[in-house]
Amino acid sequence: MPAMNRKIPLWFVLLLLWFSFMGALAFGWDVWRIKTSRQGAHTPADRAVITIASSPSLLKESIAELNQGSQLISHDDYPDVKGFKVEKNYTDSGYILLATFSKSKDQSVVKLVRLADQKVMYEWTPNYKLIIKQAGSTNKYWSSQALHDLRLYRPLLLSDGSLIFNNLLSPLIKIDKNSKVLWTVDGIYHHSVELDTEGNIWVPSVIKPSPFFSTILTDFKDDAITEISPAGRMILRRSVAQILFDNGYRALLLGEGPYEKDLVHLNEIQPALITGKYWMKGDLLISARNRSAVFLYRPSTNKVLWLQTGPWLNQHDARFLGDTAISVFGNDMVRVFGDERLLNGHNEEYIFNFKTGKTTTPYTEFLKVAKVSTTNEGRAEILQNGDLFVEETNKNRVLRGNSKEVIWQYVDRIGDRSIAALSCSTFISKEEFAALTFLKRK
Repeated sequence: MPAMNRKIPLWFVLLLLWFSFMGALAFGWDVWRIKTSRQGAHTPADRAVITIASSPSLLKESIAELNQGSQLISHDDYPDVKGFKVEKNYTDSGYILLATFSKSKDQSVVKLVRLADQKVMYEWTPNYKLIIKQAGSTNKYWSSQALHDLRLYRPLLLSDGSLIFNNLLSPLIKIDKNSKVLWTVDGIYHHSVELDTEGNIWVPSVIKPSPFFSTILTDFKDDAITEISPAGRMILRRSVAQILFDNGYRALLLGEGPYEKDLVHLNEIQPALITGKYWMKGDLLISARNRSAVFLYRPSTNKVLWLQTGPWLNQHDARFLGDTAISVFGNDMVRVFGDERLLNGHNEEYIFNFKTGKTTTPYTEFLKVAKVSTTNEGRAEILQNGDLFVEETNKNRVLRGNSKEVIWQYVDRIGDRSIAALSCSTFISKEEFAALTFLKRK
């Protein structure tokens, strides 16, 4: 009998079907992961997956369904919070600069909200089509995103009503009080945007291509501290990896566990606005999330003055606190084979005192009771009266509490089962609000 007439064994057919099913399942999960991620298809591999998925008609329909609406409309984790929820008899005299999403405008916006009655005092709506056109950016990832998925991140409000922000891995952008573009700085900027006493802006950026051991670390994400002038000109850019390497922290970078291309994950540059007992005005407090490290750095001498890893884990939002201490918002998350898991079920706010060398966690009960559990984003600020303001960014909620309990919580509700995704909002005190000269006072 000719070889071509031989029957294919049933076990082989079943095995082939099983592998096909598992492959389709894995591919479908990868498409879902990319389309539900806030950053979208941000790597060449992700973009290749979406290109392949967009070809067959059935998968095209799936992609179209996933594309309905913005990635910045989030699942509602707090259905009992109908906007602003006060947990005790309390009237807050402050304001929130809310980086959020407008369903009616189908894009990210910024609102200045009065907490006493939740009145929107002012709103900024960037014209992203015009911004992308004027920027003429070499950053193709940023300029090719759907406009309703551009996430306005960590806006910095100046007294004249202008805003400085990025869209996470985008150029740095400044708009005026009427949302008109004042300038853009080309490049890849992300996370915190902060002012120093000279009016210069400090913001993380990415050096691409990276010269840091480039023959060995070919895919290294080279995060840098970057100083930008008020006119939008780069003054200084310095690799954080190179800073740590030059200051004797080679093992912290390359000797603790397997190599990962996002070795540093710079997410905070906080300039010292006053001279304290352990730092000088102009020094920088820097958070390197993926090293669980926070350090004091003096740009004028390229010296790391102090560095500590933990007890915070994969932290965000390190801040100066008075003249002898710092605060650190610990996500306290562990990365497990691509998954992110909270160690104790909630985040933590740490205070490190340079004078005593001790670390305390005075807000544990509040954060535990409120179940504050943002894994890879978030910010917190200790307010003048000692309360803690928190943005639980991954779950799109802001809260105020004291050492024991929740005072109020807020979500920007845009539907019965959906809320707007938040992007590092800022608490503004009544004194700071009074200093905003662009607002017309009656």
